[in-house]
Amino acid sequence: MKIRCIANTGASLPEKYLDPSLYRTKETEFKLIVDKEYVVYALYAWEGEIWYYICDERYTYYPIHNPAPLFEVVDPTPSKYWQAQIASNGLLEIAFEHWFTIPYYYDKLTDQEEEAVAIFEKYKYLMDAEAASTPPPSLSVEELLAISLPKPEKVAVKT
Repeated sequence: MKIRCIANTGASLPEKYLDPSLYRTKETEFKLIVDKEYVVYALYAWEGEIWYYICDERYTYYPIHNPAPLFEVVDPTPSKYWQAQIASNGLLEIAFEHWFTIPYYYDKLTDQEEEAVAIFEKYKYLMDAEAASTPPPSLSVEELLAISLPKPEKVAVKT
């Protein structure tokens, strides 16, 4: 999945994304370049907000979550490495397997634990290559309906 930055300040965010206690105000400047495309490595949705984990302009060794309203989707194709998990509180997370199978993976990644960083570097390499490939063309309803499917073979039933 690829996204393009369309704004980089809190002034462009809906009110529900703003939280002064977390230093997210109308004056906040996100470390993003307008018109630049970013690969999405993970995302989460919770209480009507969507956040993308990307390697923004402060990237060192882990992706940072940024609010979805600052972007437009350029390529909606989900990564083949993604899995989804829904927590009991309604949090939906979509990320690569180890994000879920290694307890506190993102915390370990941000703490620069060697194994967690190595895992992200491998997935980043794979997902960057995946995002660089040409996405399949979109088809109109008419084009889709015009596709002929092979007829299933009849199976002889022995009696």
